[in-house]
Amino acid sequence: MTGQIAFVDLDRAHLPTLTRWLNTPHVYEWWGVSSGPGSLGGSGSDAATEQQVYEKYAPGLDPDAAGTRRYVITVDGRAIGLIQWYPLAGETEYTAAIGESAPGGAGIDLFIGEVDAVDRGIGSAVLEAFVTDVVFADPSITRAVGAPHPDNSRSCRAFEKAGFACVRDANVPDSGPERVHVRHRA
Repeated sequence: MTGQIAFVDLDRAHLPTLTRWLNTPHVYEWWGVSSGPGSLGGSGSDAATEQQVYEKYAPGLDPDAAGTRRYVITVDGRAIGLIQWYPLAGETEYTAAIGESAPGGAGIDLFIGEVDAVDRGIGSAVLEAFVTDVVFADPSITRAVGAPHPDNSRSCRAFEKAGFACVRDANVPDSGPERVHVRHRA
């Protein structure tokens, strides 16, 4: 199952590992070069390069950068994936598309990059810990929202096992279908 889960701020030293993870088939399918929340742009058939990963993720590493906060997921001290959250306020087109435009929302995305950590119940345990300890530590956040592709059954299942309710399917322009899951602050 799982061990001690922790979240480490993403830094430049993690970018080569992030590049490797983004190119594993089970991650690339949903976070590939031209699709998904971690999209790097490009043709969709090309692997993510270290340069693309650096250009996408390095600007958000500064401590005073607003917006998306990214963390490396560790289990028993071993880096296994990436998780991020961002305030939904200011994402007006996206929130309108997914039907979550009320104030107080936070978007959450994650992937488990290490193949041997997939299908072990880690994703739901990570989401539970992250929402409770990190996202809801911000008093302005009243609900967490995850919206994986409806065909990404692993991710949808992880959100549901972590206490998120599947509330609707949405079609996001320039991104495609998403299954919206919401968890309210207790």
